[in-house]
Amino acid sequence: MKRILWFLALILIISSCETEPEFFTISGTVKNANGVKLYLVELQTNDVNFIDSIILNDAGSFSFKGKTDIPRFYALRTDANNYLTLIINPLEQIVIHTDGNNIAGNSTINGSPDSEQILELRKNLDQSVDKLDSLGMYYQSLIGKSEIYRVRDSLRSVSQEIIQNHTEFTKSFIKTNSNSLAGLMALYQQIAPRRYLLNPNDDMEYFELVDSSLMAAYPSSEAVKALHSQLVEIKRKKNSELSSDNLLGIGNVAPEIILPGPNGDTATLSSLRGKYVLLDFWASWCRPCRVENPVLVKNYQKYNEKGFEIFQVSLDKKKESWVNAIEKDQLSWIHVSDLQYWNSVAAKQYEIQGIPANFLLDKNGKIIAKNLRGDALEAKLSEIFD
Repeated sequence: MKRILWFLALILIISSCETEPEFFTISGTVKNANGVKLYLVELQTNDVNFIDSIILNDAGSFSFKGKTDIPRFYALRTDANNYLTLIINPLEQIVIHTDGNNIAGNSTINGSPDSEQILELRKNLDQSVDKLDSLGMYYQSLIGKSEIYRVRDSLRSVSQEIIQNHTEFTKSFIKTNSNSLAGLMALYQQIAPRRYLLNPNDDMEYFELVDSSLMAAYPSSEAVKALHSQLVEIKRKKNSELSSDNLLGIGNVAPEIILPGPNGDTATLSSLRGKYVLLDFWASWCRPCRVENPVLVKNYQKYNEKGFEIFQVSLDKKKESWVNAIEKDQLSWIHVSDLQYWNSVAAKQYEIQGIPANFLLDKNGKIIAKNLRGDALEAKLSEIFD
């Protein structure tokens, strides 16, 4: 019996060893950083998780230990603007030597292939940015001088070439590293503030390549799930826009609207076939709408007898406010509303996101123009009737 218990205890010990967390280590030196605090942080999707820190001495030696079950983004940093991004896999023993004055720009990394890849990515980006900055400084130095006109187009051409070359490098990098978080990081490089090298609308194939590769390899990664969710939402919006274009695009018959007027009588949009109709969405509380109403009045008076009609849908909540606005602005055409504000059936049907908004329909009820205001409306009606 004792032998059996001993054997079971041995199995438990072995099992616990097998499930021991997979630790990684990061060690190395940071020169020119005596007395500086060095942090190891995990870069999460919407937060930064501080793992450990050390105050560096004159030798600059440091050592950190952590654990992870999948590749994750980390960073060594002294402050928010001086950092080295890392991709750390389970069990990696990483050695880094760097300079506290520029941690990313003066680093060498061993023991983490993914981290070496994003360091290459960062250094190539820095080189391209430096070239653009030099061109910018040269251009600034020429301001006020006649020479600027001679070289302006040339500088613009060189800038575009630098950006294009780096974009091609990035695309090649992604193809080579699509199964690494380094490929994911490459998707979101910025060559200038708010100027991304790639975007999902124009470069979807690269986003999909990284997404499919990483979702297969690391489906539990927060960074991977965030990318996947972004692409799902982008595709959903594109499908919605295509659906909207199919219903509300130029050349399509405007969907029917059946709503009550101020007196309770039901009015239908389709009853106006045979006339050119401005389907206009507005509200008494909408100041831009009220400012636009005199333009509608002017055009209605000019073209109504020639076959022009206005079918105005209000997004008001109170009937009194709606009726008072009609009277005050002298709007003598067809009015309808279900007094449901932004929940108006017609507003949802026409996917109205802001007012004023309008659709110009031909005699067959087909949409021929959208959001004509001011002079643009008068010009279009003049084209039709004059």
